Amino acid sequence: MTVHPRLARQNAKFEPSIRTVAGRYHVAYGFSPSNCTLIEGDNGCVLVDTLPTVEFAEPVAERFREITDKPIRAVVYTHVHPDHISGIKAFVSEEEVRSGAVEVIALDELTDHLARDSGLLAPVLARRAMYTFGFQLPRSEDGNVGSGLGPPNIPGRRSFIAPTRTFAGQEEIEVAGVRLTLIHLPSETDDQVVVWSEEDRVLLSADVIQGETFPNIYALRGTGFRNPMVWARAIDRLRGLRPETLIPHHGRPVGGADAVDGVLTAYRDAIQYLHDQTVRWINKGATPDELADRVAMPPHLAEHDWLGEFYGSYKHSAPAIYAGYVGWFDGDPAKLDPPPRQERAARYVVLMGGRDALLGEARKALDDGDAQWSAELASWLVSADTGDGEARALRADALRRWGLAQANTNWRNWALTAALELEGRLKPPRGLPFGHPDTVRTFPMARMIETMTVRLRAEAALDTHLTVAFETTDTEETCALEVRRGVCQFHADPPDRADIRLRFSRAFLESTVTGGVNFPAGIAAGDVAADGDTAGIEAFFALFETPSLDMPIVVR
Repeated sequence: MTVHPRLARQNAKFEPSIRTVAGRYHVAYGFSPSNCTLIEGDNGCVLVDTLPTVEFAEPVAERFREITDKPIRAVVYTHVHPDHISGIKAFVSEEEVRSGAVEVIALDELTDHLARDSGLLAPVLARRAMYTFGFQLPRSEDGNVGSGLGPPNIPGRRSFIAPTRTFAGQEEIEVAGVRLTLIHLPSETDDQVVVWSEEDRVLLSADVIQGETFPNIYALRGTGFRNPMVWARAIDRLRGLRPETLIPHHGRPVGGADAVDGVLTAYRDAIQYLHDQTVRWINKGATPDELADRVAMPPHLAEHDWLGEFYGSYKHSAPAIYAGYVGWFDGDPAKLDPPPRQERAARYVVLMGGRDALLGEARKALDDGDAQWSAELASWLVSADTGDGEARALRADALRRWGLAQANTNWRNWALTAALELEGRLKPPRGLPFGHPDTVRTFPMARMIETMTVRLRAEAALDTHLTVAFETTDTEETCALEVRRGVCQFHADPPDRADIRLRFSRAFLESTVTGGVNFPAGIAAGDVAADGDTAGIEAFFALFETPSLDMPIVVR
């Protein structure tokens, strides 16, 4: 068995189709991990979300054109996640947006959140996304079989067009005779927006309802704290609308007021149950490890058709609630200043009888069918000596067997991708750490320059005190970096007494992110004008590391 039977049944749901509900809502379901919806109006249409890539979106755009020849007049982005905004150029062109023929509508925070998510932590989050979505796994029964929300999330061409109309809180729009209310409801993301038609009693719930799966209260790829009660209250707001049709942007549409209320109620109750029981056990002194074993759903929620653990899980969500409220420290003082992991691993290996004895125990556990324990034992050997090929191969085998037995796609993809890393077969992610050129064009210069603060090689800058001001000549954006004895302080407003001032075009700035160009090379080529004490400019930029997506995750 290489696909858990429950996961196989879940994946069987994702047959691509256009599902028309309430007469004029055409939902593209099963074409990609996410849905998008075309709302047909009198002489045009509103498109809500755009799928993850142009490749995913193109066949959907063709199917929509077979249904109606009415042009798209507006595109609504529901939130910042790439699987909802990155296929837009399959549906509309930049020229159509520039000319005003098409509006792009989003919350006023969306582009800032896009820059934030492509900023300080971009390299590690891009790397970890490979594991969550299994980007390098074969599309087969012993590899990537789906996302838990839909078919596999396959990398491709991303596109983006910046919003032309933004709002805060709530916005009423009318496009081609279609009247809609856009409502900001923080939940899965801070910028989540649902789309409501009071006239049709139709609710497009975006990712407030994450799909036919228990939601990702914590995403293994890495996220900030998703407060479960904020999320549950967002669903209560949806319940208060009393919709008669529910269109989630993962999962199938639901028709009938009672059926919709049943899904919404069960979903919010599962989230609150996890929250309340986790906090209950926290208040009894339970540690994150203990929470994973003590908090489980009651049968009426665990067995609900929309709450299977195919994407989110109780075990990886409860510890995140602990961290969100209490922080990382579980109360054990011995963990405050432990020896480095490699040293601890070497000591444990000795205590467990030495390398050969531990390897034998790990192999026996695998032979006995306990793949998780085998992988855990072998992890100490790999940590003690990352070059131990035999231990790495055994751990890879154990993780692969464990992963293939999981119904949760996140767990499965992480284990199978970790096995590739252990075997030396994992390639660095393709693409750029800080996003597609379409998205980079929307970032303020301040966001791009500020990312340099966390790339400073502090040990090389302990005797440096230098301030460099940055200015674009065409868009008139300014900011500065001050390196001061191992700290790089960002200044939104450049100090009057900057040591060096650099002036350049916005296009040059973008090329430093997307084209591998750097400032010293720009000065040499005449693309950057430099004033002040410029003798040390090359040494200044040498203090900063170049972002890389090639990093170990499990071999350490």
